[in-house]
Amino acid sequence: MKSKRTSLADIAESLNVSKSTVSFVLNGKGKQFNISETTQKLILEKAKELNYVPNYFAKGLREGKTQTIGLVLADISNPFYSELSKAIQESLYEKGYSLFIVSTNDDVTMELKLIRDLILRSVDALIIAPCNGIPALKPVLDETPIPVVWVDRIGDEFADFVGVDNYLEASMLIKRFSQLPKKVGILHPKRSDVMTIQLRIDGTKSACEKNGIPYQLAGLTENAEESVELVKQLVDSGVDSLVALNNKVALHAINALNLLKVDIPGKVRIISFDDSEAFSYFAPPVTALRQPVGDIGKETVERLMDRLKESTENRKHLMMECSFIERGSH
Repeated sequence: MKSKRTSLADIAESLNVSKSTVSFVLNGKGKQFNISETTQKLILEKAKELNYVPNYFAKGLREGKTQTIGLVLADISNPFYSELSKAIQESLYEKGYSLFIVSTNDDVTMELKLIRDLILRSVDALIIAPCNGIPALKPVLDETPIPVVWVDRIGDEFADFVGVDNYLEASMLIKRFSQLPKKVGILHPKRSDVMTIQLRIDGTKSACEKNGIPYQLAGLTENAEESVELVKQLVDSGVDSLVALNNKVALHAINALNLLKVDIPGKVRIISFDDSEAFSYFAPPVTALRQPVGDIGKETVERLMDRLKESTENRKHLMMECSFIERGSH
């Protein structure tokens, strides 16, 4: 059975000294409070003997800061969010902060609970890639004075945001094809009400309409048979260009095209919104729009550090530019 965690009171009782004396010594303030070197040595040796581990959480509560940040992500299994959390964690580590990461699975109820849990853990600030239920979040965020920075998905105008202009970036993809499309297939995840995906859909549709290009929407699932059938219907209807609105959808589409033995880019061209390490290994390699994920993470942390310093600077919505990675599929 696991033994009880050693407390300051345990050390104090074993040496017949006060709890405050033990606390002063273990916090490096023994000399400041005129505690003898002999007593300091005894306390330090006893703490080591009893395997005392400082309770940094309690210390943080006493000092009003815990040096921890809460990161609320929509889906940690998404490669974009995995890369983003890595960039944020590395930047925070350099500044002496630790990170609590939670994943909401785009569930508003779960999101509210997890944010409340992080606040109860006394995180110093929150970085949030929100679900679509921004109005539902406001009451809980209004309850706490801690800073919030939105990342990837815009929250509201009253907090900083760092990400990309999904509508604009998607709208520019139509003219990126090596030939102007005759008909475009806009491929999105089956669940298309996520704000970033909806903006990408709207941007792609707008570009098609401005250029007089017919288009067709298709929601792909992770079911290979369903994806093959949907892609077959698109190709049979005359679609010669596909815009996949994230890299997971792109992978499903390419798998379907290969199973259907459709020549890429001879018969059908494809561009992915969001890059993937795997894309350069395909035949042909997949052309993609790459978000500056590392820079988004670093800039998010910089925004947060300013807010932790109680900066009075106006809140900023920083839209960062994507890079178009030309390979062979477009």
